[in-house]
Amino acid sequence: MVEIGTTLQDARTRKGLALPDAAEATRIRVKFLAALEAERFDQLPAEVYARGFLRTYAEYLGLDGDLLVSELNARIEASRPPPPPPPPKPRVAIPTIDGRALAILGGAVLLVLVALLGWQEGGGSPRLAAPPANEPVALASATADRPSTRTKAAPTIGHLTLLAARGDCWLSVHVSSRAGRVAYEGLLRLGESVPLTGKRFWIRIGAPWNLDAKLNGRLLTGLPPDTANVLVTSTGLRPA
Repeated sequence: MVEIGTTLQDARTRKGLALPDAAEATRIRVKFLAALEAERFDQLPAEVYARGFLRTYAEYLGLDGDLLVSELNARIEASRPPPPPPPPKPRVAIPTIDGRALAILGGAVLLVLVALLGWQEGGGSPRLAAPPANEPVALASATADRPSTRTKAAPTIGHLTLLAARGDCWLSVHVSSRAGRVAYEGLLRLGESVPLTGKRFWIRIGAPWNLDAKLNGRLLTGLPPDTANVLVTSTGLRPA
């Protein structure tokens, strides 16, 4: 078992660095670096930020970021409650038919059949009346009630570009909603960009003051001043 906090703190001390020095170099706030060294992961914005901040801080100190992130993942999984047991399968009750009721029903059906047979033998069979010779017969259109099979193509928002214009920025981009497929997740370094194409994106931004978002070449406004979630659609950007 790797001691995450002690390993980080010892590596920083050996380099003669203070937390503000590390915060300035990694662009991660001092309170988050202190939470990592104290292993107070619940004080970080979310699990995805805990992994991203830990990897960035560890690699800055010359440590194995993959090893420390794997240890963090193991702790997170161990702290999760076990899944609830599946609900029992519903039992379908098959109705039973009383023998007496079945006999009464059979007798009634037999009487109806006898009555119909006697009526037909007596010449009471109905005949279908033919339409008059000169009266036009209306034919139903074969396509009148047929539903249209044409479907309109769903609009797309076009091309969305996320650029770390003023510094590093942590991003978690999901398709359609927070529960959708992950389109991008990680630390976007200064000058790097992520091109995306789709209809709708849910985005969590770790350092929005460092980010520029362009939709079809148009710079989007309204980015939050601090860590927050936004939704980008064809109409623009809004809080999520």
